[in-house]
This record gives sequence, structure tokens and C-alpha cells, in this order.
Amino acid sequence: MRSLPNMLAAVLLVLPLAAAAAVDVRYLNPEKYTDAGQRPGERLPPESLKRELAAEMQRLGERYLEPGQELAVDVLDLDLAGRFQWWDASQGQVRVMDGVGWPRMQVRYRLTRGGRTLEQGEESLSHRSYLEAAPARSSDPLRYEKDMLDAWFRARFAAGREPG
Repeated sequence: MRSLPNMLAAVLLVLPLAAAAAVDVRYLNPEKYTDAGQRPGERLPPESLKRELAAEMQRLGERYLEPGQELAVDVLDLDLAGRFQWWDASQGQVRVMDGVGWPRMQVRYRLTRGGRTLEQGEESLSHRSYLEAAPARSSDPLRYEKDMLDAWFRARFAAGREPG
């Protein structure tokens, strides 16, 4: 039989996890996305890209959402930063970053707490000045999309308070 102090300690360890913010990301009709592939003309995002963006949104949720809030995000369209150039020496296998190919994402979201809807909507995210952003020095291939998501989470969910 477990002792009362051990059971209390186990309960106290689980409580913060239950109160943490959660983000659930779904990719709806990814075969119709504008530009989410790794090759020219490929719209379908690879599983690794979907996992990476979902993990980033979960990280941002932990930072910007209040404890106990839950966010459901449906990604309706994705257009990654840059464009494949068919005429380049890499035979179109390299994304060229330019002033025209900024990252874009269409999302539908629903923010809840305890089953009650706090906010919901559909938004078009974009980052036109992505080449001027600080993350440009990063080697992360999704740095521009992550920067765009960070700006959206901060503006939409931080509500003027300092993030956690």
C-alpha cells in the first residue's frame, strides 16, 4: 500500500501538467495547399514539416496561452517562404528567397477553457518583410514560418500581458 505522502506527491506532480495550455493542430486537405512541398509543383507537405510546425505551435501555446486554455488550429492553406526556380543550377531543388515569396498560412482556430469557447475565427497569416527579420541568420529551414507564427500567437493570444 502506498503511503499518503507518496500519493500526495504524485498528485502534485500531475496537477501542473493538467493545467498547462494545449495546442492541437490539424492539416485539412494538404493536397490542396498552395506550396508546401520539398520539390517544385509539390503541394503536399512532408510529415516531418507538419510535425515541426505543430511542435512549434505547441511551444508557442506554452509560452502565450494561459494555463488551462486549449487551442485547436486547423491549417487550411500553407505557402512556404521562397520559390523554386526551374532555371537555376540546382534544377529547381532549392528554394530561392525573394521579396515576392513571403510565407503565408490560412488557419481556423478555436480557443477554449473548460469546454467554453473564448475566441474563434479564421485568419490569413503572412510575413511580407520576412527577409528583414532577425531569424534570417538561423539555419532552420522553417525559420520564416516560425517567426510568422510567433508574431500571430503574440498578437492574438498574449492579450497585452507578458508571455510565460
